[in-house]
Amino acid sequence: MYWYNPKIHASERVAAPPNDEQAVRMLAGHPDSARFVSEYAELRRSGAPIERALVSVGHEERLREHEHAPVRLAWRERPTRSRPSAGGYELLVALRLREEGRDHRRATAPKRGY
Repeated sequence: MYWYNPKIHASERVAAPPNDEQAVRMLAGHPDSARFVSEYAELRRSGAPIERALVSVGHEERLREHEHAPVRLAWRERPTRSRPSAGGYELLVALRLREEGRDHRRATAPKRGY
């Protein structure tokens, strides 16, 4: 799929994720990840396929960046950013806990061999 990756602020061609967990992982790791994941989850709940939801999140972020880029506004005149839903935070925390659980199982697994 070809999309605008909001984490790196660039368009890229990548393999479409096979499931929602992989899609959330693609959006994780940025200060605005909760907002990205919230928007993604909302699109998925409305029936959008995984690929279209990711592309839409990237497209919306790209539009926001261009909307604010040419004009320097005083701090009190800056438009407010949309706040992420609690669902976005919950999805990111769930992903993190699953990853930490995998890491913990690997670290505590008995070593094979002599």
